[in-house]
Amino acid sequence: MFSFFPEQNRPFSAFGLILSLVLSFFCLFPQIGCGTAKLTNTSRTGTEQLLLSDAMDRAVSQVNFSMLSGKKIYINSTAISSVTDHAYLLSLIRQHALACGCLLQEKEENADIILEIRAGTSGTDQHDFMFGISEMTIPGFGSYSATTIPEIAVAKKTLQKATVKIGIFAYTREGRRPVWQSGNLVAESKAKNRWLFGMGPYQTGDIYQEGQINETNISIPLIDTENENQEFVSVGNQAFFRQNLEAEAKAKAEAEAKAEAEAKAEAEAKAEAEAKAEAEAKAKAEAKAKTEADKENETKTASVEIKDKKDENISTDAKVASLDTGTKQSETILGQSPVSDKISDIQLCAPEINALNPPPISQ
Repeated sequence: MFSFFPEQNRPFSAFGLILSLVLSFFCLFPQIGCGTAKLTNTSRTGTEQLLLSDAMDRAVSQVNFSMLSGKKIYINSTAISSVTDHAYLLSLIRQHALACGCLLQEKEENADIILEIRAGTSGTDQHDFMFGISEMTIPGFGSYSATTIPEIAVAKKTLQKATVKIGIFAYTREGRRPVWQSGNLVAESKAKNRWLFGMGPYQTGDIYQEGQINETNISIPLIDTENENQEFVSVGNQAFFRQNLEAEAKAKAEAEAKAEAEAKAEAEAKAEAEAKAEAEAKAKAEAKAKTEADKENETKTASVEIKDKKDENISTDAKVASLDTGTKQSETILGQSPVSDKISDIQLCAPEINALNPPPISQ
C-alpha cells in the first residue's frame, strides 16, 4: 500500500516531506483569520451605464450645428421621452448646440427654429465565447443522483456592446418649412473581458481608454436653390435647406415692412383727421364770433334809433313851445282876446304844424 510516510526500513523521501508541509499549511490556513464584507449592487451595472452614455457621446459628437449658429432654437424632445437615459441624451444635445453657437430658448414662441430629436436605438448586447468544457449535468442512475460538472475554461471572452441611433431635424416655427437634417447617426461602445486558464478578467474597450472622441467634420450637401427640379434627399443623409431659411427671413422682412407701412398710413390718417377736426372747430368758432358781432351791431343800431326818436320828440316839444310863445306875443300886440281863448285853436293847428315839419329820418 502506498503511503506518503515511508516505513522505517525505507529512506525518508524529500517529496513526501514537502507534500506533508503543504497539506499542513492548508489545514492550518483557515485558522489564521478571515473577513467578510457586505456588497450591494444597483439595478443596472456601472459598465452598462458607462457603455450607453459613451455611445450617446459618440453619436451626438457627429452632429454639426454650425449652420444654425446665431439662430434662436427650441428643442422638442417629446419623441425621446421613453428612451433609456433620455435626460442625459437631451442634455448632451443642448450642450453641443450651445457650443456650436445656437441660442437656446425655453419657450417655443420665442424661437425662430424648432429642433426635433428622435432615437431609434438605445440598448446593450452581450456575446460570450469559451474554449474548454462547458458546464453540464450528468443525469443520475440507480442510487446515484444527478451530478453537475462545472465549467472548465481554458480561454474565455465576453463582449458587451451598447448601440445608440439618433436623428435630428430642424424646421421654421412659423412656416413649418424644413431647414436642416442630420441624417441617421449610429454609434457603438464596447467592453471586452478575457480569462486565460481561469485568470482574469483582462478588461479592454472604449470605456477603459482615456482620450477624447475623434470628431470629424461632416460635409453638408446643400440644396441648389436655382434648380427648379429639387433633388430627392433621403432621411438617412444629412442635408441643409438653405432656401427655406432665406425664404422665411424674406417673408419676415416683408411682414415687418408691411406692418411699418400700415402703421405709417394709420399715423397719416390720424394726423389728417386731427387737422380736419381742428379746421372744423376753427370754422365753428369764427361763425360763433360773427353771430355775436351781428347781435352786438343790431343792439347798437336799436339804441341809436331809440336815441334819435327821443331827440325828435324833444325837438317837437320845443317847436310847440316856441309857437305858443309867438302866439301869445301876437295877441298882446294886436290886443286881441286873452291867450286862453286861442289855445284850443293852436292845439287844433298842431297836427298841421307837425305835417309841415316832419321828423328827421335816422341814419
